[in-house]
Amino acid sequence: MQKRNVGRPRAGDPVETRRGILRAAEECFAAAGFVGATTRQVAARAGVNVATLRYHFGNKEKLYRAVLDAANRQDLPFLASGETPEERLSSAVDALWDLGAAHPALSRLSLLHRLAGPAPAAGAFETPEDPRAVLLFRTLTQTGVKTPFPPAETARVILVLLDSALVAAQDGLRPEAVSPSAVADASRAGVVAAALRVAGLAS
Repeated sequence: MQKRNVGRPRAGDPVETRRGILRAAEECFAAAGFVGATTRQVAARAGVNVATLRYHFGNKEKLYRAVLDAANRQDLPFLASGETPEERLSSAVDALWDLGAAHPALSRLSLLHRLAGPAPAAGAFETPEDPRAVLLFRTLTQTGVKTPFPPAETARVILVLLDSALVAAQDGLRPEAVSPSAVADASRAGVVAAALRVAGLAS
């Protein structure tokens, strides 16, 4: 009799099982962060047992890393458009707003990771650079704008502003008399204006 690996699924599509676990993990981590979410919660939401989850991902940190990797593989605009530095940065922030609106978990994961992600152990767990920050960094450096802070730091600050505004807009933090679309438009415009100030392109 052949010995089975613990947690190995007996039936079903392993690729779809893995996708289901990733979807459930994204929802759990976006709701409670790395510290608050548990593998039991993820497994229950995915409709599998914890052993199956461990078979596919090993442990909680590896699962979290897989979720971040999947979130960071979203399609990004290759180049910002516009003639002036202000127009190019504005178009980049606009494009990232649209991306965040289309993938609501992305901003939550990013913010929660910055606030309470796993502490990196020596050579063990490293978070990949967010490609959205890379896009902003490239936009700032390619325009030749002299930012008050180093471009990489400026890009990260803009990204935090963007993620915070997206989460607030998604959570419906608005007066009842104001429509959600009006809030979204005002938030987008506010983030673009704030990004230009952070980059030293507006007073």
